[in-house]
Amino acid sequence: MFLSDTHLQQLFPPASYTSPAMFEAERERLLLPAWHLVTTMAEIPRVGDFITSRLLDHDIIVHHTEEGPRAFLNVCPHRFANLSSHRDGRQCRLTCQYHGWEFGADGSTRRIPDAPSFRPLEKGAFGLHRLYCETFGQLVFVRLGLGQTALDARFGPRHDDVSRAVASEHRLVVSWSREVAANWKVIIENNLESYHVGVVHRSTLGSMPDEEVCHHELSPVHSRFTAPGGVPGFIGDLQRTLLRRVGGEPSRKYHHCLFMPNLTVLWMDDISAVQTFEPMTSRTTRVTFRGFALYGSRRGPVVERCLRWLAARHLRFWGRVWEEDLRLFPDLQAGLENPVLPSPGLISRREERIHHFQRWVVDRLADAADGSTAVSTQSNAGGVA
Repeated sequence: MFLSDTHLQQLFPPASYTSPAMFEAERERLLLPAWHLVTTMAEIPRVGDFITSRLLDHDIIVHHTEEGPRAFLNVCPHRFANLSSHRDGRQCRLTCQYHGWEFGADGSTRRIPDAPSFRPLEKGAFGLHRLYCETFGQLVFVRLGLGQTALDARFGPRHDDVSRAVASEHRLVVSWSREVAANWKVIIENNLESYHVGVVHRSTLGSMPDEEVCHHELSPVHSRFTAPGGVPGFIGDLQRTLLRRVGGEPSRKYHHCLFMPNLTVLWMDDISAVQTFEPMTSRTTRVTFRGFALYGSRRGPVVERCLRWLAARHLRFWGRVWEEDLRLFPDLQAGLENPVLPSPGLISRREERIHHFQRWVVDRLADAADGSTAVSTQSNAGGVA
């Protein structure tokens, strides 16, 4: 059942989805202090493995050390070149591609070619800029700025559910990243409602689910949608039989959570998926999807191969669902950029997770700005009471 008794107010003005100034406020006050998923342990499995990425205009590198993953700016302190231009690789020590400076696991300098020419220079000085980096299950998170929330606290009352969804019994099967011509909030809001299912996903998901089988949960750090879900027919029956063989307990439920501000996690009996929505500009977003298959705690080679094949099949289905949305996002953005719109917008009870998300953004921007005139003006333009 839905939680609201009536329709709800659209809190964001159209400019919120297009304005560079509003985007910059969101970047500084909401996104820089937040934890961001940048990789998984499956993508850097061995000591020495690294990945590079661009996160909110920051070039970063995550290096798997003996002490676990560590994150740094992907910038050499000598002449500011990127340490590496490769998407991933393996280095015992992080080494700058330009002049060969080498850095230890803690980011301090370990070797400088022609070191005497830099006299006087204290040993270990001019090291890399280290970033906050923590793991949660198989997921590796990085934080660029100062934040007040511990990573564990980000998942609130769904901490244990997410922990199980990304535990070691799950294996990374699918990973893709796409740049989309739409504001990050457009894409997140699409994820938060089932109202469009009967139109956009008619050929894959069918009709939108009845209210009686839907359940919404709203908290200060997340929102959740739960409904019946699972692979239908003979294939689904086979899958659930195999899951029981490896210790699973099929519930035939679909769970989808948004964890503020820009991380979603979905889980079902056989799969889980983690999606990130990284704002690049006020009109572009990088969407990254990582899908996991449940192998179970009691494995056999035949059962494991079957489960992997069935889960990959299931994740391909969700890939088709995502393609249907991805094709639509530029048109949603284009509609918002019209100079005249027919109304201030409206949010149905079925879309109440959108209102919850919008309220979270508006409130956090107001708190972070300490009542500044600029944010107050934006909020008033959005009709915030």
